Amino acid sequence: MLLVWDRERGEGLLARDQLGARALFLHDASGAVRFASEIRHLLALLPQRPAPDPVSLAHWLALSDRPGPATLYEGIRRLNPGAMLLLGRGGAREERYWTPRFSGPLSCPQEQLAQELRAGLVRAVQRRVDRDSATAVLMSGGLDSACVAALAAAHAPGRVSAYSAVFPAHPAVDESALIYELRDSLRLPGTTAKVRPGGLLASAQDAIGSWGVPLRSWGDFWASPLLRAAAAAGARVVLGGEGGDELFAVRAHLLADRLRGGHPLHAIALARELPGAGERPPRRELLGILAAVGLAGALPYGPHEALRRRLAYPRTPSWLLPGVVGDLLDSADPLAWKRLDGPRWWAEAAHALTRGVEEAGVLEHQRRRAASAGLEARHPLLDFDLVALALRLPPVVSFNRHHNRPLLRESMLGMLPDSVRLRAGKARFESLVADCLAGPDDAAVCRLLSDPAAEIHAYVDGRELRRALLGSDGRRALGPFRWMWHVWRLTTAECWLRAQADPNDQALLRPAEASSAQITLEPTPWPSHTFFRLDGRRGSRKLAAAV
Repeated sequence: MLLVWDRERGEGLLARDQLGARALFLHDASGAVRFASEIRHLLALLPQRPAPDPVSLAHWLALSDRPGPATLYEGIRRLNPGAMLLLGRGGAREERYWTPRFSGPLSCPQEQLAQELRAGLVRAVQRRVDRDSATAVLMSGGLDSACVAALAAAHAPGRVSAYSAVFPAHPAVDESALIYELRDSLRLPGTTAKVRPGGLLASAQDAIGSWGVPLRSWGDFWASPLLRAAAAAGARVVLGGEGGDELFAVRAHLLADRLRGGHPLHAIALARELPGAGERPPRRELLGILAAVGLAGALPYGPHEALRRRLAYPRTPSWLLPGVVGDLLDSADPLAWKRLDGPRWWAEAAHALTRGVEEAGVLEHQRRRAASAGLEARHPLLDFDLVALALRLPPVVSFNRHHNRPLLRESMLGMLPDSVRLRAGKARFESLVADCLAGPDDAAVCRLLSDPAAEIHAYVDGRELRRALLGSDGRRALGPFRWMWHVWRLTTAECWLRAQADPNDQALLRPAEASSAQITLEPTPWPSHTFFRLDGRRGSRKLAAAV
């Protein structure tokens, strides 16, 4: 954030960085512009607390991200990334000083591209490692955070520690073996949190009390204790792998560009190389991808938007009230990326990186979570120069039928154990979160959402909500992932709405049945010389290299 003010001329400007890594919240009314770097600070400047914004809340409940700068508070908005607010005696106006522009892909061999990507990653991580004190890395067994940890450890040996969570009661998502192997390979000390269901709702209530907004993600109940441990150990900065999904995603809309260019056979060949396709992808799946990505992606914005609006209504949750559905459909703009100049593959990726991550609130959430522990969150994978490089990589190098992120995997050869570098799958934690919502926090969730006086009833049909979500039938019909997300968003919205109805009544934020966190922290002062293989056996560092 930048503030420049000329006192003599009575004019100046506020500006925000191109990717929105730092937020700037605005409220302009009655000729006065008030601004702050956090909503809670801006609320303290206002003569009265704004009402909830119904359109933003509709998107919250429907699991979508509202396009544009609006927030959950009426009249409070974010300054757009890459924009400045010009201030003067005549008022304030917003102008863009930067927008993404397409330039042709790099033309060089894939080996050289991998070297360029590695160099860009090295620079991005080095810029964000704390120069004067310890740096923490939130490290799972996934590729993105492992890359950040490896590059940070190589740049600042002895000053980087890894903080990880393991889930003994949920073997499908437990990455203990990979995490222990990474720590041993990278020689990273740190702390491990052993996590069992409990404390999910309490973490949401704490966030509302501290920041004045509902908690977007559900991982805070285990990440926050790890961050506090990092701060107690002397760290001031925490790094993570946020942005990797967008930075290294397959440029699937290259299929649309091939169709628009009159090359359907090329599009079919590319579809066969999409990550996960395997050796013989089923013909039906190929046709579905060609229709959903290729043909739909090739449509101009106008006709595609008209078609989307016509078909959108049946896809909205059944418990949303009709007026809320109307707000949702009128404000949604999932095809905004098509308004960018350049080929489809580039436009979709550029929008995701320069607007999508910011509109999703990912960076805001990470910043607040770290600040609650006394740390500063930094995001190497959303480095401006690295994003610019990623948008110039030839889209075809992102296709590989066996692996996603093929160029990243090639660029990290020798930096990571192959068990992590070449891992095909990725852990998803819906089973753990669903077990929290249906187990230790079930009574509190049902009490909140079934209360006849629930604030959420201004937006949802309570009877339909109970039928569709609060019984075992709803869980089976939706599947654990969507059920978990819907219940989580509804619950956090209800807690937040209650807090808005009476901000001074702290009892509203403390349902009696909310569970406590079940987390055990285990410090690891220095990694051992053994690691745990994925088959559960011990091995030496020398043996690991041989394997």
